[in-house]
Amino acid sequence: MSTFRHQVLIYCEQITHRLQYVLEWIFQEQLQLDFRVTYDAEQWKAYEGLKVNYSEKRIDTEDILIRPHRLIYEVGETAQQLNINRWKKSTVLFYNQPGALIPFDLFSAVFYLISRYEEYLPHKKDTHGRYMHSNSVAAQYSFIQQPVVDEWVSAFRNILEKKFKLILPQHTFEFQPTYDIDIAWAYLNKPRKQNIGGALRDLLRLNIGWFFDRILVSSSGRQDPYDAFKWMEDLQKYYQLQPIYFFLVGANGTYDRNISPSHPEMQSLIRHTSTHAQVGLHPSYGSYLQQSVMEKELQVLENILDKPVWKSRQHYIKMSLPDTYRQLEHIGIQNDYSMGYPTVNGFRAGTSRSFMWYDLSNETKSELRVHPFCFMETTAINNYNRSKTEAYAELERIYLAVKQTRGKLISIFHNNNLGSGREYKGWYKFYQKMIELIHSGQNP
Repeated sequence: MSTFRHQVLIYCEQITHRLQYVLEWIFQEQLQLDFRVTYDAEQWKAYEGLKVNYSEKRIDTEDILIRPHRLIYEVGETAQQLNINRWKKSTVLFYNQPGALIPFDLFSAVFYLISRYEEYLPHKKDTHGRYMHSNSVAAQYSFIQQPVVDEWVSAFRNILEKKFKLILPQHTFEFQPTYDIDIAWAYLNKPRKQNIGGALRDLLRLNIGWFFDRILVSSSGRQDPYDAFKWMEDLQKYYQLQPIYFFLVGANGTYDRNISPSHPEMQSLIRHTSTHAQVGLHPSYGSYLQQSVMEKELQVLENILDKPVWKSRQHYIKMSLPDTYRQLEHIGIQNDYSMGYPTVNGFRAGTSRSFMWYDLSNETKSELRVHPFCFMETTAINNYNRSKTEAYAELERIYLAVKQTRGKLISIFHNNNLGSGREYKGWYKFYQKMIELIHSGQNP
């Protein structure tokens, strides 16, 4: 039995897996509208409720005619003519009907971005083997910090409401804080040999402050500079947040340097965290495209927690479509939080809202839900040379864009940047200021 208050009738000449997928996401998930498809033009013409014509031909004097682009009917991946243009302060793809109420193929445009179609095409990779944001149409046309998909859907909602004189349900703005625990402690709970070697390196590099920090933490009980966990928990309680912590539990390597998951203190931290927050897996850099390694890491985390783990985010945001998502789905992960760029803040899939991953190579809707993030503090630190003023201005822009479209702002912070370490002093103040802004509900 349908729980939707309204149903829209859509006329089209052919239904495909791609079209079915995007209709479900736009109408059911975003507009909270049921839909029905018909191939009968006379039935559509006689229908007196909400209706949309998705075809090349005008059936009547209808206002809402969306002309399809061939993308929605194809199978496989080929370079597309994107026909970029502007509409209602947004950049749009597949512009094909100048002067129309909806002058572009909304459904193909949404599909192109949330399926990450462009990431299946031949492209350059960065030094870590990742898809580069500079390859994307969003970067090339300067809308990477605009949730254009959400803007299109919001404008479409307004058109439907005005045309059919009704009020559709609205989402409310949401905030989801998340943390990546790449290195739980700087000095504590590490092998003595490792700390001695680190101290010698500090001296050789004339990092005298770091040298004394290491000695004092190791010998006199001073708080470890990366240990911000109690402060993070207190912040969570004060603002009634519901964060997700992603723990790196893989074998040590060049880019995987967390405390061993076999260490009692590491296990204690993970278990305690699970008593007040959600815990997810942070698949290691070394597990990239190695399903057996990823599966082993998941088992390690589940054994520590003594319960299943359903959430995941790739360390270094190191992912490749479709392989990474297929592996996650195969090992039982149901929710992934890797959809964003490690090198620029913004909207990799054009939306702040979650969606089921569409496996483009198999032309099937998967069981894996993708949750895009739009702000990571290390990205802002690197891009603005540690300038908190510039980073905060960027954060405000992104927050306002998500709030205006009633989206979901997922942030990523790291415990080592929220502590008292010398590298990134004061970023905990930045984070608290961000939380206060969001909690207040005010515009910047």
